[in-house]
Amino acid sequence: MIIDCVLIGFNDEKTEATLKKTEAYKNKDAAHNHEISRSAIVDGHIMKYSDLVRESISRATRMKSDLSIYRMPNIDVHDLHHYLKKRNIHAAIVNDFTLDKKKLTYLLRNSSPKLVGISSTCVVEAEPIREMVDFIRNINPTIPIVVRGPFINNINYEYQNYKKIALLQRMGADIYIHERQGEKTLHNIYLELCKEKPDLSRVPNILYKSNIQLYNSEHKILRTIKVPENIHLDDEPVKELTFYGNHIKPPVYIRTDVSCVHNCTYCPYPISGDDVMYSSLDSIEKNLNYIHSLGVKYIIFRDVSLNKSLERFKSILRMMIRNKYDFNWFSYFIISHSDDETYDLMEHSGCKGVILDIDSGVDTILKNMDKQVTRKKLAWGIKKLKEHNIISYASCTIGFPGETVETAKETIQFIEDYRPTFYDLQCWFYDNTSPIAKEKIYYNLEGSGYTWSHKDMDSSLASDIVFHGIKKITNSYFMPSTSFNLWSLVYYLSQGAELEEFFEFSKIYKQVIGYEKADLDKKYIDNINEIMGVFKNNIKLYENLMMRNKQ
Repeated sequence: MIIDCVLIGFNDEKTEATLKKTEAYKNKDAAHNHEISRSAIVDGHIMKYSDLVRESISRATRMKSDLSIYRMPNIDVHDLHHYLKKRNIHAAIVNDFTLDKKKLTYLLRNSSPKLVGISSTCVVEAEPIREMVDFIRNINPTIPIVVRGPFINNINYEYQNYKKIALLQRMGADIYIHERQGEKTLHNIYLELCKEKPDLSRVPNILYKSNIQLYNSEHKILRTIKVPENIHLDDEPVKELTFYGNHIKPPVYIRTDVSCVHNCTYCPYPISGDDVMYSSLDSIEKNLNYIHSLGVKYIIFRDVSLNKSLERFKSILRMMIRNKYDFNWFSYFIISHSDDETYDLMEHSGCKGVILDIDSGVDTILKNMDKQVTRKKLAWGIKKLKEHNIISYASCTIGFPGETVETAKETIQFIEDYRPTFYDLQCWFYDNTSPIAKEKIYYNLEGSGYTWSHKDMDSSLASDIVFHGIKKITNSYFMPSTSFNLWSLVYYLSQGAELEEFFEFSKIYKQVIGYEKADLDKKYIDNINEIMGVFKNNIKLYENLMMRNKQ
């Protein structure tokens, strides 16, 4: 078997592992409270929202559910596979580490790849990377391991050098790509490793071990020069997507641009990011035509700035209407860049739901964040989405500098009054490399991550407000983005679940969050039993699982 490299996509860290790490800081910062307010306990096991959905479906159908959002094609590794194939490099895709361990084991034992590439697209901690590295090392201790993606790109800006090196060493890989795209860099790494005497210092955009053969010995982390790739986006459609046998085709991600045009002061991207690049309308149409030919019914535009250029956005929607696609499509959406015609086009082109970075329902906080939108405009946009039967998922934050108890209450009331379909309410996470850090003296801003304070609030108070806010809101359904956001909902809808079932699920779910194992009472157990019966009458889900259980 000729395999030049192996590409690994998803790896989801287990909830209990996450809580174990944060428990030591239980009374010191908001991290532990953040996890507790997004998990429940079932038969002694801590489960996040996504785990609970899977368990509920299993019990309702009396068959172990193998449904998982990680059965959606990982677009990052598929893009890379497409790029390498055009350069005559044979790459094997492992879409999800957990689901595809047997495939990965077989590839490592029966082929001799020059490297294993790991994506960090859905990673926010070092541990999921380390788990994959250790697994690979156990089977093949000599193969170089390369990690790429936004997590690696971000930590190069977020951490001081000694912290960065410690984090990279904790992950345990050999080479890390520091480039927002990274396709060209990984290609160059592969070419260098093919040489008789590889010299990684010749490859731009990487951090690497001083001796990649000394896996268990002391080593230095070296850095090469930074050279932006700026790969052209107008390419042929990405083919050979990973679809699992006997599963209904899941949603497929679409990318029409790279980078972000926002200047939000809580995000490091205005400092660390590059210029935005757009796909042409013709390229987007070719991609959609191909995906439509596969029989895919659900698509997700993953661009964070899809409608920032409003006329371009409208052109895409008109093209979709003209082609009479039967897609149900979902995306991020910026209310500030919309008008009445926008919502008409969205509905007629098949839009079924959008993620809204609302962040705050208070004009002064929105101004501090440089959101360039007002509370009135946000309320209008949510109303228009509702009128056009489009699901809205509002992401909101408590604790940004300038936030007080009073403004936090206003944001909670905003959710209650304007009723987005779903919402997530989170404690603000302070990234020291974000633009707001320049104002730390003015705000008396100290700390980092989930441990921070400023002149009006600290993270402990913010996390308390978040928890009680979740319990208080009744006119919108809580869905925690760290575990199960709109994209997850889209996956389950594609597999036969009903939207109303998730309304019921979310309503019960917020009654079982925030408990420790010692606090469970009869009311709690009754709620768990009720949530386990949400999907009991869903024939489509039953038939979906039955189809594979017969194999």
